Amino acid sequence: MFPRMVLLVACLASAALALDDSGFAYFEVSLGGHYASYSIKTESFTHWYHDTERDEMVYDEGLTYDIFSFEGGGPMLGVQAGFSPGERFVFLLDFGLFVSIGDSRYKLYSRDKEEYAETEVMVRPLFGFGLKVFPFTSKNSALYGLFAGTTLSFMWSDNQWENYGMEYCDFDVGFKVEAGKLWSISEHYLVGFTLTAGFHVTAAGPNNEEYGDDRFRIGENPKRDPVYEWNNIHLGLSLTAASKLF
Repeated sequence: MFPRMVLLVACLASAALALDDSGFAYFEVSLGGHYASYSIKTESFTHWYHDTERDEMVYDEGLTYDIFSFEGGGPMLGVQAGFSPGERFVFLLDFGLFVSIGDSRYKLYSRDKEEYAETEVMVRPLFGFGLKVFPFTSKNSALYGLFAGTTLSFMWSDNQWENYGMEYCDFDVGFKVEAGKLWSISEHYLVGFTLTAGFHVTAAGPNNEEYGDDRFRIGENPKRDPVYEWNNIHLGLSLTAASKLF
């Protein structure tokens, strides 16, 4: 996936250099709100579970353990800085800060009935690099200021799963896409709005060790990597102020 996205950025860069002959420095600040959903789990090695009600071992092909989930929302801040070789494309660095207030849930095994829940505040910074496209360059057009963009990004996690003996990597890797509209208020400054969506997956990190629901080892199970999926999703809407300095 990532090599294809890098190739796409390279192709668009070539198109930008071919189509435009003027450039500018670009700076943008966005402030708004977002919704966040986060979950992570580890696949069981043996798929056997100790059912305490029946006091017997039960086989479950889909058994997972060390399960963490979060759902909430809050304010977000975004800063982008970059350079355009022409009027249509901006190559940029992307910085973000997401503050999410919501409910965290912890469960040892997927078949457990007991679940721990608490209200949590998550503060997660983001760093990335990518491309923003302004397809309409005529200031006389009603479509002037429309844009779309994407960045390859890294998001650092902020959670309390360590309190329950879980060991997961502290950062996620993925991408963010955005679209919006800016209106000129002077020769160099614009204001508008931005819609964003981010999709990240927890990077490889410390492996988890499998235990039973009474914290005893099941046989000789080794440590396991987490289940890899798009487990970190955020959606946002923000007001945006930008400058184009020629």
